[in-house]
Amino acid sequence: MKNSNYSLFIKINLLITTILFLSFLQYNRDYTIGELLIVAMGTISSATILYILLYILLFIFLFSKKFILYLSAFIFTAVNIILIIDFFIFRLYKFHINAMILNILTSPDAMDSIQLGLLPLLFFIAIILGFISLELYIIKKLISIKEKRKYQLNKQLNRVIIIPLVLIIFTEKIGYGLLSLFSKNETISKFKVIPLYQPLTFTKVATKYFDFNIEKEAKNIIRKEGLLNYPLSPLKLKENQQKINIFIFASDAVNYTQINAKTTPNIENFKKDAISFQHHYSGGNATRFGIFSLMYGLNSTYWFSFLNANRGPVLFDVLNELNYNISIISSTNTNWPEFRRTCYVDIQNSIQDDAEGKPWEKDKQSKERFISKVNGYSTKEPIFSFVFLDSPHGYSSPKDFNPFNAEDKEINYLTVDNKGRDIKTLFAQYKNAVAYNDKLFGEMINKLKERELYDNSLIIYTSDHGQEFYEYGSFGHNSSFSTAQTVTPMIIKLPNNLKGQLELPAKFPNILTSHNDIVPTLLTLLGVKNSTNDYSNGYNIFDRKFNRTSIFCANWNHNAIIDKKYSYIFSNLPNKMFKSKIKENSNYKTVKNIEINSTKILKVMNENKRFLK
Repeated sequence: MKNSNYSLFIKINLLITTILFLSFLQYNRDYTIGELLIVAMGTISSATILYILLYILLFIFLFSKKFILYLSAFIFTAVNIILIIDFFIFRLYKFHINAMILNILTSPDAMDSIQLGLLPLLFFIAIILGFISLELYIIKKLISIKEKRKYQLNKQLNRVIIIPLVLIIFTEKIGYGLLSLFSKNETISKFKVIPLYQPLTFTKVATKYFDFNIEKEAKNIIRKEGLLNYPLSPLKLKENQQKINIFIFASDAVNYTQINAKTTPNIENFKKDAISFQHHYSGGNATRFGIFSLMYGLNSTYWFSFLNANRGPVLFDVLNELNYNISIISSTNTNWPEFRRTCYVDIQNSIQDDAEGKPWEKDKQSKERFISKVNGYSTKEPIFSFVFLDSPHGYSSPKDFNPFNAEDKEINYLTVDNKGRDIKTLFAQYKNAVAYNDKLFGEMINKLKERELYDNSLIIYTSDHGQEFYEYGSFGHNSSFSTAQTVTPMIIKLPNNLKGQLELPAKFPNILTSHNDIVPTLLTLLGVKNSTNDYSNGYNIFDRKFNRTSIFCANWNHNAIIDKKYSYIFSNLPNKMFKSKIKENSNYKTVKNIEINSTKILKVMNENKRFLK
């Protein structure tokens, strides 16, 4: 089916849109020639793929000589206008249009939050009219050209551009994959400016089939800050710092309701000496985002930028400056999620993560490693130890450890639902796993007491995220922002020398807290003089003025702003941008008669750009 008018029209518009795509490249700094070339190819590739999709979408109208031109003109104009809006949004907030932006633009009170002024509005109207006029002019010119001439011109252009565009797409996708594989993250970070860019990576394939050593690559990483501005100011320490021992114990996927006398008696006993926070949220509902928010004190949307930059948290900068003996003991491999390239990038030699066997066996080895570490600690240097256990995530415990009488059977997760027998078996297995981790926790706490490290250490028990068993309609984690998946235990025992010294906020500890608050709390206690705003999206929990009214939680494709009553959920997926939801926390049911104040969204948007250049 030949339609020379449309073929030429789409090529002309591809050129216009590609120029708009290329305009985003100015938001990167300090290109090398190679970086500029590969990112420019990625930009051209994205524009081309977009137009291929538009061509497929409009294919059914090819029979029409004129209608398809006017319909396409409307669509192409809309695409270009959206790109221009995105251009200015990226300039302000360092990310592209997403559901939060759409909520701002469509909310009735948006003008109260964003004062555009008359001149920008007139400028925007002029741009729209300009594009419409341009499209109509192009259509008029094409119609006036003789059919034979258009056919020849189209044939010549096909020969000139199709093969180069295919080569550009192929080259940049392979190039990005190789850059990612070999951790060329300063270059990778520059792709962030490209609208609608879809990366191609080979890490899993290279690791599984070609024995690619990610750990070796991680150890050879050279920090390149890329687009980061973190911290905002160099951290300064008080002259007489308090070098307190810090022990953090975390079990993967612990539902906060399972911290009770029956399931976790050792943790319950530990709570007698500690402060238990009742409304504590992780920064994400999946491991990478939960641990990221815990170790950085940053909104988890920063994960991608910090991964690209290979920038570790200031927490370890300070601990290294204070000559802490740092130990990371993990039952899960820290290559995936990529914690060796984020949280632990500067402390590679402090990591033990090569335990073997089933999750409970790995946890047992992690416990033994911790006890061995404690036996060897010198009292002359301060200690920081993070122990990450995995049994609850894998519903794993020894066969002879079965306090909840779980059936010993394999579960087909594809057929698990909220009514079948399998969910009851799975929940019993899960509680066994939580209880088993509690047993190991008790043994590690007893070792600290035995070595006389317990009383004068700051000790935390927490989790990376929760775990749901259809309490709110979903299963597992990373599937919703219900309290079952986002609320985690947060129990903090202060060293004896700090008890009674802190001025605590009102209603303490019945306050809203976040994983983002842990790093600023620790660094303040360690004597960092900077405002927490210099390095964190969180606050010092023990500040008398602490008054958090909402928390930010995120995963791969969604963001949530959660207060004590509602969760405001936004998708980053293009096909779900208009499907924002407000859920009531108590039952996770959608609420339709409430709208989020756009000021809250603007605050989050500003928080999510604060540490980017």
